Amino acid sequence: MKTIFTVIKKELTDTLRDKKTLFSAILLPALAMPLLLLGVTKLQQNLLNKEQNKQLKVALIGAPQNIVSQFKDTTFVLVNDIALAGVKDSINNGSLDAVLEFKPDFQEKVSSLQSGGLNLYYKSTNLMVEKRIREKLDSYKSIVMNDRIKQLELSSEALEPLSISKIDIASPKEQIGKMIGGFIPYIFIIFCFMGCMYPALDLITGEKERGTIETLLTVPASRFKILMGKTITIALIGISAALMTIAGMFVGLKFIDGIPPDFLNAINDILGLKFILMLFAMLIPLSVFFAGLLSAIVVRASSFKEAQSYVTPLSFVIIIPAMIALMPGVELTWQTVWIPILNIALATKEIIAGTIQPAHYIVVVGSLILLAIVAVFFSLKQFSKETMVLK
Repeated sequence: MKTIFTVIKKELTDTLRDKKTLFSAILLPALAMPLLLLGVTKLQQNLLNKEQNKQLKVALIGAPQNIVSQFKDTTFVLVNDIALAGVKDSINNGSLDAVLEFKPDFQEKVSSLQSGGLNLYYKSTNLMVEKRIREKLDSYKSIVMNDRIKQLELSSEALEPLSISKIDIASPKEQIGKMIGGFIPYIFIIFCFMGCMYPALDLITGEKERGTIETLLTVPASRFKILMGKTITIALIGISAALMTIAGMFVGLKFIDGIPPDFLNAINDILGLKFILMLFAMLIPLSVFFAGLLSAIVVRASSFKEAQSYVTPLSFVIIIPAMIALMPGVELTWQTVWIPILNIALATKEIIAGTIQPAHYIVVVGSLILLAIVAVFFSLKQFSKETMVLK
């Protein structure tokens, strides 16, 4: 055991001296989430403010005067003399934001207590256009409904046979867990893999390329102990990268303006000791699995560039299961609990929501531990071959 700790100490010292590894495993994960949250929040606010305050150029074809009056304010510019044939081109080239074409019998049907028909031409890619136009039409609709209620001598309740009061029993924690719970593991899984990848390349392929691995193999230590020291070092850097991502997210949520207080309180409740401990129990075997798998792959390469060509496609294999967890309807079940990467992403989502089943969690952790053992064993088999280790 002392030999393994000696190797770990030596490898950690060498790794922490490498600026590229420090940047990719410590600095980048710590800054990624705050910068992402800041960028998304500011961009969303700017886009919404821009779209909300933008003057919309709207053409009304065959509109009655009481609807035209709804659009006479500073937020709309009414465009006249528009031919229906050129409506789509006008919207596509930006000269118009929307066109409302009213049926010839629109006013007649409304007056006879029927539904007046109209067509709304717009591009759904233009944010807020439909919402802002519907607000104007809803104002007109409200006036017509009030007139009809008076004309028919009805009460407003007579037109609403159902009075539904929504009682959402899902806690804010559960709502956030189901809404964004899949995104958080997606981020830390990627950075955990990246945190393992760079030291694996340096500590194994890098030593082969520099010619120092032959010297290391001459010391009175078995290859198993040397490999374990390297694997644990790689795993520690991977865990650090994942934890720095979580820490960066926590700091970003604390100090970035514009985040709703209810959302912030729920996130603070989620990022408690229980969440950290449960996450850590999954991160340890996940990092060891990444470390063992990467070690087994990069030991086959004779140069840093060759090793990179091996591990780059692997990153896509890691990302795909994490992306599947983001899809609606994908839940942690007795089927998905065995799928590597996907199970930790889904389990994290359930932990955040507070709906994780203990049996599912135990199986997830157990399967990750089993996977880590298999990866390390596979790595040892590769590391034991002279043709693999020596350049």
